Amino acid sequence: PRARLESFALTTVAGGLLGFWAARRALAPLGSFSQAAEAVASGALDTRIPATNDPDLDTIASSFNHMAQALQDRVERDARFASDVSHELRSPLMTRAASVEILEKRRDEFDERTQVALDLLVADVARFQQLVEDLLEISRFDVGAIRLHLEDVFVTEMVIQAVGALTAGQVPVVYAEDAGEAVVRIDKRRMGRVIANLIDNAEKYAGGATRVTVDMSADTTHVLIGVEDSGHGVPAEEREVIFDRFSRGAAGGNRGADVGVGLGLALVDEHVRLHGGRVWVEDRPDARAGARFVVELPVVPE
Repeated sequence: PRARLESFALTTVAGGLLGFWAARRALAPLGSFSQAAEAVASGALDTRIPATNDPDLDTIASSFNHMAQALQDRVERDARFASDVSHELRSPLMTRAASVEILEKRRDEFDERTQVALDLLVADVARFQQLVEDLLEISRFDVGAIRLHLEDVFVTEMVIQAVGALTAGQVPVVYAEDAGEAVVRIDKRRMGRVIANLIDNAEKYAGGATRVTVDMSADTTHVLIGVEDSGHGVPAEEREVIFDRFSRGAAGGNRGADVGVGLGLALVDEHVRLHGGRVWVEDRPDARAGARFVVELPVVPE
């Protein structure tokens, strides 16, 4: 009869809705577990899962929290170790740097062979100093000890000043008209370090930067700072790992030269992410040989 069919249909729909509700309620905690796991993977090591009323899920949550705590402790312990070692190296390194400076002042008194040896020593001490400073900075990131001193600045003006000071005006800065009045909220010292590291990276691995550009994103919500070079470029398979710590790219070509320790671009990535931006590397837009490193920063609304 028709009434029985209608009753059966209503019962089926009601059962389906009840099953859907029960399934969603049962799976809801798993969604929070997934979000917590993604947060830990992205670097938020202090993420924890709150207790629930389900004994089985509480066991899983407790195990997850224990794992996250152990991971956080390990990272902080390693960061403290790197920081302590770097601090201990600073004192004898300063002594050696002062000694080398004295020798440099008397360089003309040495024979040619000794001058060559002195030049190598000067380069090694400078490289060692940079390594120690970079390790200290990295350890500050790992333990969350970075504090930004933010201020609103005209990004184009900041880039022109930074590039001019770093390259003595040898590298041109080209900016789009709509980027001339763009304002970003940044820590000027750290963003200056970002630009310096990108220019230094181009100098070490690609024969030097050819130009720096400042453009607006298509939706005008972000500004794009590009540092271009005319080297061999960066292969597609290396464009993400090149920002990892101690990564120096392929062994062949210009990027294979043993002139860096692989922390410069890692620091760029850390600094930019602290400012709510991102950095990547791509081909030059003019299709010529080389690479273009792009820093994207959010623009302060008018």
